[in-house]
Amino acid sequence: MPSKPLWTIMDALNWTTDYFKRKGIPTPRLDAEVLLSKVLDMERIALYTHYDQPLTESERASYRAFIKRRTEGEPVSYIRNKKEFWSRVLYVDRRVLIPRPETETVVEVVKKRIAEEGKFSPKTLVDIGSGSGALALAIASFLKVHSFLVDIDAEALAVASMNCHTYETDGPFYLLCADLFQAFRPTPFFDLVVSNPPYVRRDEISRLPPGIQRFEPMKALDGGEDGLAILRRLISEAPIHLRQGGLFATEIAPDQGETVMNLIQETRAYHGVRIDHDLSGYPRVVSAWRL
Repeated sequence: MPSKPLWTIMDALNWTTDYFKRKGIPTPRLDAEVLLSKVLDMERIALYTHYDQPLTESERASYRAFIKRRTEGEPVSYIRNKKEFWSRVLYVDRRVLIPRPETETVVEVVKKRIAEEGKFSPKTLVDIGSGSGALALAIASFLKVHSFLVDIDAEALAVASMNCHTYETDGPFYLLCADLFQAFRPTPFFDLVVSNPPYVRRDEISRLPPGIQRFEPMKALDGGEDGLAILRRLISEAPIHLRQGGLFATEIAPDQGETVMNLIQETRAYHGVRIDHDLSGYPRVVSAWRL
């Protein structure tokens, strides 16, 4: 940003928008607004109602640092340490995957299938590979359940813990560092098992956008050679921990629907297996009831 005796909010927005355009940032104006809102701790709309407010040197320095991080490819959600998901505003940083809008489909499927069933009143939930806690926290916002958040990465659980504390009135929440269901000995039974597991094929990782490759945790994305390494284990182990009549729901890659359905049917532990699509029309969630 050039030096000026007076540098207003609108000056900063216009200059940054043009700069982001030149750097090939996909959403230049939006990113300029979001980052300046973070610096000034105000809503985006307030940037325009206070358009002639001058920035202090400290605010300009903070904004310059954010602009540099963004042009280096860092996602806005990590820079602002915030991502909206369902009805929640979550803290995120590079220890966890940024929750995607398509993952909300898991929450929608759970809500819809419970409503369709009518008599199903879950009391316990386990979110396998919880990351930031997005799935468990979203579901707990409308189901008053005991929620267990499991992740193999203690650093990811530290982020989930922060988010659970923010929404503690929707609890109780229990956080466990473990590989899938290995923390549960002896075997407890849950009413709901949900997951957004790593499902990207290893040979596809190099084709992901640079911002994902450079900044997001690969362990949350890498699904092995065929993308199904974790999904296979999840599907085979879940029936041991899912109560009769309980609901299983997992996110998948769009090209994995038929394969995952077959894996579920091969266990002979489920009925009512189905695929639901996300808002873009892609197969996104496979769910089933425990026999």
